[in-house]
Amino acid sequence: MRRIVVMSGKGGTGKTTITAALSHCAGTEAVIADCDVDASNLHLLLRPDVGKEERFMGGWLPMFDSRSCTLCGMCADACAWSAIILRNGQYEVDPGLCEGCGVCAHVCPDGYITMTPRVTGMLFASRSRFRQSMYHARLGIGQENSGKLVAKVASEAMAAAERERKEFLLIDGPPGIGCPAIAALTAATEVLIVTEATHSALHDLCRLIELIAQLSLPAACIINKADLDRETANDIHRLCAERCIPVLAAFPWSEDFPESLRQGRTLLELCNPQWQERIGTIWNHISTGVLT
Repeated sequence: MRRIVVMSGKGGTGKTTITAALSHCAGTEAVIADCDVDASNLHLLLRPDVGKEERFMGGWLPMFDSRSCTLCGMCADACAWSAIILRNGQYEVDPGLCEGCGVCAHVCPDGYITMTPRVTGMLFASRSRFRQSMYHARLGIGQENSGKLVAKVASEAMAAAERERKEFLLIDGPPGIGCPAIAALTAATEVLIVTEATHSALHDLCRLIELIAQLSLPAACIINKADLDRETANDIHRLCAERCIPVLAAFPWSEDFPESLRQGRTLLELCNPQWQERIGTIWNHISTGVLT
């Protein structure tokens, strides 16, 4: 099974819009996963029917035995995040400030604080409108451990692809090079990079390419908005040539990208025949093994 992760060095390059279009091309040959859990948007385009919901326990939260607490205050003094407050004569935790480190439970002299699993998000097993198994998630507002949730989504999607004996697992990865991006890349056999012709995108592309090289993964690139800065687009071409990364396409800036999201439809469903040819050619490159 080929596990293709679509990545970008920064947000706003059109990564999710292109992933949705490729999902449309792949049809029932692929299982789809949205691992951009901090700002998931793929479901807006694929509009899946949710079949199963599962709470994701991605952290810890202290629970106080208020009936036994002696109000010594050692827990509040030890908390580096000022998350433990005295309210109405009882200590309690502010979930929005708590990091789940467990120091409060460690310093409590009488053991009246216990660490309990904390729900930080939701995991969904769905069926996209293109009749594909799709796995996606929603991270709770202000919650952390998104890398763990990314790994969970990828693991569930891989298991489904193996069960269904699919040739492809297509993953919409998180932007950047942080923990969530690394978690997505560890599930990959190949990487499709989506970048744009801006100086910030070029800078972030360099960092992403270094990360991909560290993981020894084959990669290809799509340059979106290539006409914004032709000199920068040429720099991206040169960088990719130096790193033996084929550039599969260079798209001009198009209003169709935000329009696709506004309508909740893929690029292939808009009244612009260029996308049928352009996206179809890219999928043909991918399905015939250009990234391997």
